[in-house]
Amino acid sequence: MNLSEVTYPRDTKNRVQNLLVQEALSNTKTAPRWRKPAVLIFAGLALAGTTAAGVYVALAPVEDKRDIRCYYRADLTTRPPVIGVPGDTKPPYITTGIFITGFDTENNPNPDDKNAGMQQVADPINQCSRAWDMGNMHQTGVNDDLIPKGFISPTPGVMPTAKGVKDQNGKPLFPDPTLKSFGNYIPFLTACVVDNTVAVIPGPAEVCAQLGIPALEK
Repeated sequence: MNLSEVTYPRDTKNRVQNLLVQEALSNTKTAPRWRKPAVLIFAGLALAGTTAAGVYVALAPVEDKRDIRCYYRADLTTRPPVIGVPGDTKPPYITTGIFITGFDTENNPNPDDKNAGMQQVADPINQCSRAWDMGNMHQTGVNDDLIPKGFISPTPGVMPTAKGVKDQNGKPLFPDPTLKSFGNYIPFLTACVVDNTVAVIPGPAEVCAQLGIPALEK
């Protein structure tokens, strides 16, 4: 049997393709700015069931990670409605960051820097995971479908109750061990790049490619 004759379910196909792409990228030398490996043509792609001659993959670095976008869902353009304000909408994401303790905003040496007083975020996935945990990302009628059936969400307004909660990479959700988790659902998140800004989007590792945007270069 030829490898090209092997077929897989669509979900498996996407994941196998992603694994093959990641393996190829791990052996690619660093290139400035955008790293765009040449078309990949090998038996592994036939094994994944692709009908195209190859796969295009893009990674992009982001130098300024002080302002992180956390998207409500894998949708870059749809603006959800503002609750209580008929006809008004808001961006498909919220922004989050880490403020520098004690930063003097009145004596800001860089008044034109909109992110002055913010730290570089080392772990955007962890940062947006906190926003999901606190319920800031759960929007009724916008992303209810992301919450698995049977998942019990905490009552709004109830104080955090759980300690030691970790994100999808096994890192403590909060750096301070005394802080507790609210217990809201946190989907699998992937870091992509939109408008030269880190965009953390709910979805598997291949979600960036599916949306036609580069993944964040680590």
